Amino acid sequence: MRVSGFLSVLAVPVVVASAFFALLSASFYGYSNLTDETRIAELSFAQVSEGEYVVNLSTGDFCEVRRFPVRGDQWRLDANFLKWKYWAAAIGMESQYRLDRLEGRYSDVNLQNSSPVMAHSLGEPTLLDLATFSEQLGPFNFLADAVYGSSTFQAIDETRIFDVYRTPTGIITREREHPGFDLTEDILSIEINHACGNEPGIWFNFSYWLNDTLLQWQE
Repeated sequence: MRVSGFLSVLAVPVVVASAFFALLSASFYGYSNLTDETRIAELSFAQVSEGEYVVNLSTGDFCEVRRFPVRGDQWRLDANFLKWKYWAAAIGMESQYRLDRLEGRYSDVNLQNSSPVMAHSLGEPTLLDLATFSEQLGPFNFLADAVYGSSTFQAIDETRIFDVYRTPTGIITREREHPGFDLTEDILSIEINHACGNEPGIWFNFSYWLNDTLLQWQE
């Protein structure tokens, strides 16, 4: 066999393995490391009509404000937690979280069952989900030790800002007085002064490019 032919045969599994790890990375990047207690989200609200609000949500590096409509008198934020095997933790792989869903809710159960509600997905879809993949491996699972959900909810209050923190075991909420806001056209405008994070790396961009491309092919 010629050297060029051998290299061609060898290239196939290398490309397949690279694509697999790229897809796994896209799911991995969807989660964030868990170390000490850290603020992971900031929420504020503006009322649009009776029982309907606009949520201003900032996450990650807090450079961008996303706005979502919700209904009810309370808000709820859900997150997925992924705990690694002990051997992985021993080599420095920290447990991770991923914000999953934001929704409005009613404090009154009867209203909850009879009134319209609205929920929003916060996680980006990945073709290969790290947590699901680990569970499907069954006894051969060498990655995740436990995958579970954590939620926090509070009463909606336009005069307060809600800071969501993740702890090693779940998410909690602390609130503070809103310093003031400018309500224009039923949208709460907030000035973000946090410095934005660094540009993502080459592997990060390649992983999401491959993931998005394959998701489009599936449609």
